[in-house]
Amino acid sequence: MAEMLTDLLNSIYGRIAQLGQAIQGLKTSLDGLNQNIEQKISNLNEKLKEFSLEIETTKGKHIEVLREIGEGTKQELLKIQEGLGLDALAALISNLEEFEKLSGEVLNQDTVNLLLSEAISSVKSMKSESQNKE
Repeated sequence: MAEMLTDLLNSIYGRIAQLGQAIQGLKTSLDGLNQNIEQKISNLNEKLKEFSLEIETTKGKHIEVLREIGEGTKQELLKIQEGLGLDALAALISNLEEFEKLSGEVLNQDTVNLLLSEAISSVKSMKSESQNKE
């Protein structure tokens, strides 16, 4: 009976030892997995930093290129505007508007009536002079 009990205890001890070894293997495996995950996270962080720097650099370059394109386009549009005489046309329109305003002032009803009155009296005086000569 004592031998059976010893065998049973040895068997239980053996199983506990196997279980301890399995747990140790599992711990080693988990440590390796954690280290692998940490390495991947570290690599990912490094790549994200590089990517952020690249975006920052590229963003500045793109803004600068767009600014240069805008300036070039503006200069070309000014050349086209001058080439088509749009500035001269704008000046002509402005002059015509001034002329229209002055004409409106000169040709108001009172001025027209005065001019017509003078013209009529001139015609009458010429007519009476011509009749007097006859």
